Amino acid sequence: MLRVKPRLIATYIVPMLMAVALVDVWPLLYTVSTSFTNKSVIHLDDYHFVGLQNYQQAIGSLDSSFIYVLLLTFLYVFVCIALFLLVGMATALALNNPRIKGRSIWTLALMLPWAVPNVVTPLIWKFLFNYDFGTFNQLLRLAFGKQAGIPWTIHPIWAFISVVIVNVWLSYPFFTVVILGALQSISQDLHEAANVDGANAWQRFRYITLPLLRPAITPATILSGILTFQMFNIAYLITQGGPITSPLKPGVTSFVMIYIYNKLFGDTAGNPHYGALSAVAVLIFFILLGMTLLSLRASNVAKGANT
Repeated sequence: MLRVKPRLIATYIVPMLMAVALVDVWPLLYTVSTSFTNKSVIHLDDYHFVGLQNYQQAIGSLDSSFIYVLLLTFLYVFVCIALFLLVGMATALALNNPRIKGRSIWTLALMLPWAVPNVVTPLIWKFLFNYDFGTFNQLLRLAFGKQAGIPWTIHPIWAFISVVIVNVWLSYPFFTVVILGALQSISQDLHEAANVDGANAWQRFRYITLPLLRPAITPATILSGILTFQMFNIAYLITQGGPITSPLKPGVTSFVMIYIYNKLFGDTAGNPHYGALSAVAVLIFFILLGMTLLSLRASNVAKGANT
């Protein structure tokens, strides 16, 4: 039996623990401690402890900008996840159909959005959404006249829809791959037995396919929800968090990460309130932690149901 000296183990582990403490633990502790102060550019050196004041400002009122941004972000996550599942399921079922010819070509085409860098794609879509010379509105004007056109990034609802479309375009291939792999692991004998018993296509999908897909779909859904919650580049590159419908509220696509960015480098760039922003960051941390724990629990439940 191979024996390793404790000193050798410490030689490898201690540098790793120091790196984790420096990169992860120290910034987290510093952010938490700053969230209880009034630290800002003006009070950079003479800041003092203010207790839970920053947290009360963030969540103390339903009219607060943070609550507004948080609700917008949850709505965005919910809509995106629903469309991820719908589009991913449809494409995976199509690719799994044995009657589909040229499956490798279709698979490559469907996976293409996933391969394109997600910094380049929003800029391309921003051009397509342009009201004056964007491709979509040009096609609408050819079909319906010169006055036709959709204010993709100008109107609040259409701006929200535009960001959702781009995120779905970038993210549905992940669900396609996950669901396709799960579909290919389902024995065809189950479907043949159900077909013999008189079950139609919808009944076979509902009572056989969907329950067997759940262990793969559940963790993928929650993981995508966490990533979508943290999304920054898509909305910022297309709408910069706008359009703004009220001077008292952030823009309709100003999700939590854009909200923090704008507070640091936008409307309060002259005097960013580090204490208040740290409180928001801590709240977001606990929200993401809760979503992560939910993901782990859902994965364990799905594994237990599958065994």
